[in-house]
Amino acid sequence: MLRDIDYAAAAVKTAIEEKFGRRQSLENLRVTANQNTISVVDGDRAAEGTRDNLLAALRKAGSYEDLWEIFPQYECESKIGPTERSTD
Repeated sequence: MLRDIDYAAAAVKTAIEEKFGRRQSLENLRVTANQNTISVVDGDRAAEGTRDNLLAALRKAGSYEDLWEIFPQYECESKIGPTERSTD
């Protein structure tokens, strides 16, 4: 059964693809639902936040590069990063 956060993560990914997908390769984009936040990862860039915060950043961004400047940042501990960890 999907949780509300899963639907929110799908909405964030769709919004990013709709805004930048025609001009930017998004093949490495991963959007993952965590317990209460959403992680967005593309290569070595990563951000985490609520659906509302991530979508607000997306609305402000004029380009895909701008988006990564605006997104709330966090440190990735490894190439796998915190989005791959199980919360079980």
